[in-house]
Amino acid sequence: MIIEKNILSIVEQYDTFFIDVYGVLYNGLSLYDNTLETMEELRKLGKKIIILSNTTQVSEDAKRGYEQRGMYEGTHYDKFLTSGEYLHYIFSSKSQEISKNLGKKISSVKCLFMGNASIFADSQITKTDSFDCADMMYVGVPRTLYGRVRIDDLLDENDNPIKIEDVVHQDWHKLHDPLGRKGPMEFAAALEKCLEKNKILLVANPDMFTHESDSNQKIAPVFAQGILGKYYEKLGGKVLYFGKPYKGIFEFAKQFTKPNDKIVMVGDTPWTDILGANNAGIDSAMVMTGVSGEFLKDEKTPLEQRLDKLHGEISYRVSGVQEGSNRPTHLLERFAK
Repeated sequence: MIIEKNILSIVEQYDTFFIDVYGVLYNGLSLYDNTLETMEELRKLGKKIIILSNTTQVSEDAKRGYEQRGMYEGTHYDKFLTSGEYLHYIFSSKSQEISKNLGKKISSVKCLFMGNASIFADSQITKTDSFDCADMMYVGVPRTLYGRVRIDDLLDENDNPIKIEDVVHQDWHKLHDPLGRKGPMEFAAALEKCLEKNKILLVANPDMFTHESDSNQKIAPVFAQGILGKYYEKLGGKVLYFGKPYKGIFEFAKQFTKPNDKIVMVGDTPWTDILGANNAGIDSAMVMTGVSGEFLKDEKTPLEQRLDKLHGEISYRVSGVQEGSNRPTHLLERFAK
């Protein structure tokens, strides 16, 4: 097992770098040290950088957010693509993907929105406030619905802490945090109503959790949209996902590369970034920060054993990913030099 220092260790092997944001470039509070300098260096070496993020924002909105942190198109990267942008493209184009899943034309789809629905502006989706009339329900950012749900604070009915990889397998009606807040219970009730009405759940961010900072500037793992999708599947519901690890977003990104480019996906999550790259037939590099770093903290256990557990038991518990499908081509300590 060879672990490289950073992205510059493998730079000569690739023409184009698909790069995740959270956990790779950004820790939930700020950009990792030397991130911008490393991105500039890659571009000076003639490499193309395509940001490939699972955020539900459309690309222009996401770009503006990172401009406030000093990261600019044309200086630090060549293209910023999001799962929200890809979803908007699908629903705004003549693509038949949605029609096949729904059994009806896109132009007649009615959607109930659970959260912000700005990514559907100028699309063929019709908004409805009725469960009975809706064909599907779109899930927005969880913290905008019932508040931020910190996974590392969740307790079961006996006040035992819940492991991240076990959250989906719990009864959310029985979960709470030390302050007694019942965010998961509220999500469960909404999803159960959706299931009762036999609606499809639309998820534009398959991430199970992400790292965000709280009012005390502490970075912690919190619910993301993908965990609601997985819980809905556990209940027996049908979910349409857009973003990594699904092949469509990689094909969407490849249109901005040259036919013979050697591409690598740089990410922190085995069950989205790495699995997705493998599904798309491109190389991958997993950084040991962000999501992967969350599961590699126990330094009492040899690193190789921790990695085996992450790619095996934990990946399967979190997202149902089978061992062997989410192993990266490269392992990096971090992205930046």
